[in-house]
Amino acid sequence: MRLHTFSMFGMPRLPPEDRQHWEIGEGTDSCLVIEKSWKELVPGHKEMSRELCHQQEALWELLTTELIYVRKLKIMTDLLAAGLLNLQRVGLLTEVSAETLFGNVPSLIRVHRRFWEEVLGPTLGEARASGQPLDPVSLQDGFLTFSQRFQPYVQYCLQVKQTMAYAREQQDSNPLFHSFVQWCEKHKRSGRQMLGDLLIKPHQRITKYPLLLQAVLKRSPEARAREGLSAMIAAVESFLRYVNKQVRQGEEQESLVAAAQRIGPYEVLEPSSEEVEKNLRPFCTLDLMSPVVGVAPEHTRQLLLEGPVRVKEGREGKLDVHLFLFSDVLLVTKPQRKADKAKVIRPPLMLEKLVCRPLRDPNSFLVIHLTEFQCVSSALVVHCPNAADRARWLEKTQEAQITLQKLKTEEYVQQKRELLALYRDQDREAPCTRPSSPSPEDSQSSAEGRTPEFSTVIPQLVVTEDVDEEPLLVPDDTSDSGYGTLIPGSPKGPHSVSRLRPQALRRDPRLTFSTLDLRDVPLRPQPPNPQAPQRQSAPELPGDGIRRGSSLPRRDPPTWSEEEDGTSVDGNVVAETLHRAQLRGQLPASPTHTDSAGESPWESSGDEEEGPLFLRPDCTRSPRPLRAEDMLREIREELASQRIEGIPEPQRNNRPQKLTRVQLRRMRGPHIIQLDTPLSTSEV
Repeated sequence: MRLHTFSMFGMPRLPPEDRQHWEIGEGTDSCLVIEKSWKELVPGHKEMSRELCHQQEALWELLTTELIYVRKLKIMTDLLAAGLLNLQRVGLLTEVSAETLFGNVPSLIRVHRRFWEEVLGPTLGEARASGQPLDPVSLQDGFLTFSQRFQPYVQYCLQVKQTMAYAREQQDSNPLFHSFVQWCEKHKRSGRQMLGDLLIKPHQRITKYPLLLQAVLKRSPEARAREGLSAMIAAVESFLRYVNKQVRQGEEQESLVAAAQRIGPYEVLEPSSEEVEKNLRPFCTLDLMSPVVGVAPEHTRQLLLEGPVRVKEGREGKLDVHLFLFSDVLLVTKPQRKADKAKVIRPPLMLEKLVCRPLRDPNSFLVIHLTEFQCVSSALVVHCPNAADRARWLEKTQEAQITLQKLKTEEYVQQKRELLALYRDQDREAPCTRPSSPSPEDSQSSAEGRTPEFSTVIPQLVVTEDVDEEPLLVPDDTSDSGYGTLIPGSPKGPHSVSRLRPQALRRDPRLTFSTLDLRDVPLRPQPPNPQAPQRQSAPELPGDGIRRGSSLPRRDPPTWSEEEDGTSVDGNVVAETLHRAQLRGQLPASPTHTDSAGESPWESSGDEEEGPLFLRPDCTRSPRPLRAEDMLREIREELASQRIEGIPEPQRNNRPQKLTRVQLRRMRGPHIIQLDTPLSTSEV
């Protein structure tokens, strides 16, 4: 009676919320109109080439089939869904779920209406306004965003099998629903479309887009059009691959659920007591729904093969079992007579640790399970019903092992790439915290010069005099192997060994005192002035300019003056330096030693006109006589500056230069130099 009333007086109007949810009504479909042929849009179609006409025919098929498909979707909402909802409002067919029966068809209608209004409709409207042929390039922007526009199809394709199964079940078990479906199929608005055909239409339409675009591409001679159509086809096919992947994963998940429901308790051990059984109970559960270890989450465990076999372990008799071969594990179960589930009687055999070997018996093969140390953990002899079953088990097992290894390798490579990309992103965000690579200088650094963050070697130097003059060049025969070296505990420089001169050592071994000894040289004759202000003993080393594995920056020597530091102590420079060091508490007083040599280590020459390098006119002369301690101080500053700046020693001739008698007389005096060294001291 209700259906007859619908036929006579039309479908009752549903509430606005239902009409909006189910896209019921024709008021929003006024824009979905099209001419009978594309020739009505192009007045000069008769002058067009045959190839261009074929292109227009292919484009016209794309447009017309789109409208036909949308109208078929509207049959499911305007006729089937509206009729079912009206019957449920009067208490009929309330057990049927409209959401389960039609899925998200209203979302598909909205997607295609928006696709027509934003992509296909403007192309058609441009041809109507200009009278020019349809341009396939104008569709490019819309099809390149195909995956974003048609996202609701993923949900529909995942549920289409359940929807069709639900419809068949309701028709077979519910007579009233069967009568309702028959009435809808005979209705004039249905176009003689069956319910099953309407439910499968979305799946068919989404897979037809590449074929329609390929037909247009085949008949498009222009390079610009062919390039755009190729990009559109690639975008649509990419989305279809994604949908197929999601559907396949859903099917695999369903099959895994069905297989897991057939496997019952996990009883691989026989507990000796109730206490042992109580402690084992939490660990006697096998979860086949858990993800496969070492494989991407989208890969689901699959049931590859199952069947009844007989197994023999050790010297025991044969046992009738049922084997389940999954994508990563082999289960040995025993069917239970009272229940439909199989009981697991052996620990799971992981495929990555499994070795299968055929035996001489054509129906048997050996299954060996290895440990992490690649030694035997257990072994089973499997007897199949026939040789074909044995070949099938061996083949499927080998294929599963190869596939599992491939998936694990791909996941490892993917994780490594993601980790590398993450490190690169962090380096871009914080370039200052990026760890530097070790340099050759770092490998030579001592433990004293290292810190938790930096391993820069900072030489510990003492500068005792501030001069504005250029560094003095010292003859090779007076060079010392200890000059220019760092204190003990720091790496030696590359020039420390090359600066040793055997001739100087043979002439006077006392010339081999080190830089450390020079720091502790006191002078007795003139006591320091306690009223004199302290002077700086060393320039401040740059803290922010030192980089890891690099040397100190080269810069000009600081210019300190007497006006800055006050009045200096009258006397020797070495005495002033050591006095300042003692006032600061850096150096202890050294014991006094008297030299017994009594002779100068330098040889004199009769050439009065030729002077040493440090007495040349271009050098700044000291206002007081040049004494031995002054020369030692200048030698030390020269070598220290070379060590800091890292400059190589200048090339000089190997002929030793001699001092003049005047210079020697100036250097002679009652002063005694004290040296903290195991060698003897010399009185100059």
